[in-house]
Amino acid sequence: MKRSLKSRYHLLITILLGIVVLQAMLMLISLSTSTNLRDLVSDMQSIIIIFTFVIFVYVVVIYNYIPYRLRKTFKEVGGIIEDISHGKYNIDIDSSTHDQDSDIQELILALQRMLNILFRFDQVKSDKIFEHHQRIQQLINMMKQSVLITSISGDIIYCNDSIRRRWTMISERVNLNELIFKHDFNERIFSTMTDALRFGNSLVDVGFEDAEGKQSALINGSIIRNRKGAATGSVFIVDIRDNAKQN
Repeated sequence: MKRSLKSRYHLLITILLGIVVLQAMLMLISLSTSTNLRDLVSDMQSIIIIFTFVIFVYVVVIYNYIPYRLRKTFKEVGGIIEDISHGKYNIDIDSSTHDQDSDIQELILALQRMLNILFRFDQVKSDKIFEHHQRIQQLINMMKQSVLITSISGDIIYCNDSIRRRWTMISERVNLNELIFKHDFNERIFSTMTDALRFGNSLVDVGFEDAEGKQSALINGSIIRNRKGAATGSVFIVDIRDNAKQN
């Protein structure tokens, strides 16, 4: 059975006291059995020298052993806390390794309970975020207008079905700056978006027609910023109308 740190400490102190008692007993025996003063002095010196050396070595061992055990124990606990601080909640903690040390085991069990709560909270949060994302995605897909969400560098993060049907080459693996169009009308639409990203400008009802006047486009866009105010991306809505049908 494994001993706890507290019980090991008590055992080490008990052994030290036993060494001191043994020294005292040997000195008493030497006093009672010696026949002359010279032999008594010699025996006393030998006992004192031997036990002083033994006690010194033993104290050095205790002095280094206890801090070593404490560092080892708290290093394991510190490693668990470090993993938790980096978002690793699914950690397999074996509390049985400290089942003989009630103080450390109580701390380990408290960490286990905290991890279970954090894991459940993280799972619920992830489910809610996924559901919220699905609602927004379905809502965007139901829109007739073309919706495009990009990063500030032009990487397409999301585009709805209207975009995919009209421009089949566009997907989440494409960058706006890499797109090349044959028709000037399409080129003007996406160059307007890339210019807005480059200069960090929002677009409000920016419209134009194609060269033949058959189609017109109305673009609205908003720059997305983080808490520090730095631009991180944008959302564009493109409404393309067929002028021939309207006429």
